[in-house]
Amino acid sequence: MISYGLLFFASLMIFFISQIIHFYLGTYNLSTMYISFCAGFILFIPLVSLVLHPLIVNKEGKSETFHFSALLANIGLVCVVQFLCFLIWMTDAIALYSLYVDQHSFLAKVFDIKTQSRGDMTFEFYCFNFILAWLFAMLSMVVGVLPCLIARLDNYGVVGDFVAAFSFAKRHKSLMCFYALLIASSVLVPLLYGKYLFLVIFPSVLAWVFTRLNKKYLESSVS
Repeated sequence: MISYGLLFFASLMIFFISQIIHFYLGTYNLSTMYISFCAGFILFIPLVSLVLHPLIVNKEGKSETFHFSALLANIGLVCVVQFLCFLIWMTDAIALYSLYVDQHSFLAKVFDIKTQSRGDMTFEFYCFNFILAWLFAMLSMVVGVLPCLIARLDNYGVVGDFVAAFSFAKRHKSLMCFYALLIASSVLVPLLYGKYLFLVIFPSVLAWVFTRLNKKYLESSVS
């Protein structure tokens, strides 16, 4: 129950931050960029998923005591890499928005982005962000969630955990693509169109995907 409570709290924090960002983007007539921030939030899923680690079931079918110190190396590396990815993505998103959506926006002037007018490509911008959100969800699982999960179950070392995560993702490509689609949809669709539904849909989907990954990894290691 504590894990689910912490997951809801983390979801509430993401929702709160997203609404603040949405408000200020609207103030500067940049509401279209909101989807880019929503997609960027997906990169922090590995950090959020840590609260679910007490739910991990080992090969004996039992839940072990969660020792946070055992995962510090993995967590630190994942957080640094994904935070940098978030910053890089947001700078790229600003450039894309200024190039293809609003060539005369406040951001275009601040960053001195000049281009010939291509017309309003808002629809294409949204589609691009949805695809990026799916890729971010895949990246978050392979580079973030899985290595930390494997570290709890087998602990091959930092490099070994990442190798095992990539190997697992390669063997179960279709399943990983489906999970990534679920996660991306659980973030973007509620935040863009359902607002408060995010507080129900996102934690439910993330908890379900996490437990399924745990079960699938155990099945794969046994076979």
